[in-house]
Amino acid sequence: MFRLIRWLDYDRTFPQRVYYITDTDTTSVAKARAFEDQLENTKRQAPPQTLPVSAYRIETVPRSRAVGQSWVTTPVTVLRTFRRCLPLVWRNPPDILLCNGPGTCVPFVMACILTKFFGCRAPRIIYVESFARVKSLSFTGRLLYPLADRFVVQWPDLIARYPHAEYRGILV
Repeated sequence: MFRLIRWLDYDRTFPQRVYYITDTDTTSVAKARAFEDQLENTKRQAPPQTLPVSAYRIETVPRSRAVGQSWVTTPVTVLRTFRRCLPLVWRNPPDILLCNGPGTCVPFVMACILTKFFGCRAPRIIYVESFARVKSLSFTGRLLYPLADRFVVQWPDLIARYPHAEYRGILV
């Protein structure tokens, strides 16, 4: 995902960033911090008239579904994740929700859609399907395909089956 966002304009367009990461994912926390450190180091080498790289936060949420978890118990864990996502999105509505892969995206998308009904600004939702999905969408992808403003796949064969999807090559 960090390969995908490294070209964004952090000075003007995205001066504040929030990384939503599951509480069991220590690798992504380290990657987010390293990414932000790299941005800061790049800014130090830039001419002084440019704006400073602004703030970022890392918010952790419970995982929606563990690998191998029974589908019977999944609604309970998804609801638990949704209860954590809703106040995060309500207090600080994102401009863009960029998500990929696992089911934790679903509670965030649902929280964004729900806050829209209560008068909050609705973010643009961009979903990037997993690199591993070559012939069909993941369960998360099937759920979010009709809800995302932009739905990006990483294999051209998926465009024929999902005409509203966009193919941009290998992204993450």
